[in-house]
Amino acid sequence: MKLFYKAKDERVVAEINRIYKIGFHLLSFGILADILLQAIGVRLEGSTVVDSSINLIEFAVLMLAWAVSLFLMSRKGLMDDNAFAEADRFPLKIYLAQGVLAGTVAAIVVSAVQFVSGAAWVSMGVPYMLLAFAAQLLFMVPTVTVLVLLITYATFCYAKRRRARAQAQMDGEDSEDSDLQR
Repeated sequence: MKLFYKAKDERVVAEINRIYKIGFHLLSFGILADILLQAIGVRLEGSTVVDSSINLIEFAVLMLAWAVSLFLMSRKGLMDDNAFAEADRFPLKIYLAQGVLAGTVAAIVVSAVQFVSGAAWVSMGVPYMLLAFAAQLLFMVPTVTVLVLLITYATFCYAKRRRARAQAQMDGEDSEDSDLQR
C-alpha cells in the first residue's frame, strides 16, 4: 500500500517497463549461465565474515543488471521510476531520507551479522553491544547517505541533460516541419 498516491504518466510507466524487462532478461540469463557453469564444475566464490561464501558470478550479474537498468533509464531521460522520473529539480529531501533509511538498515544488517558470527563485543554485555551498534550507525548512515545522494544526483544530471537534448531535437524537427509547410 502506498502512503501517497500520485498519478503516473503512462509513457513513463511503459518506458520503465521496457527497461526493467531488459534488466530481468539480463539477470535471468546471467543466473542461467551461472547454473550451467556450476553444473560443469566452475564456481567462483568469495569468503564473507561469517565463514560462508558468496557466489561472485551471481553478484556480478546482479550488479550488472542494476547498472544497465540505471543507465538505460538515464539514456531515456528518466532518473527514477517514481513521481520524480522527469523532475526539473533534484528532490534532495526524498533521496536524503532514502539514504538515511538505507544506512540505518545497513547498520542493522552489519550488526546482526557480527552478532551471529560472534564478534568480540557480543560477550561483553548490553552496553558494549549498544556502543558497537552506535558505532555502526555513525559510520554506515553518513557513508550510505552520501553514496545514495551521489548516485541519484549523477543520474539526475545525466537524465536532465538527455531530456534537454531530446527536447531540442524535437523543437528542431518542429521548426523544420513548419519551414516545409510554407
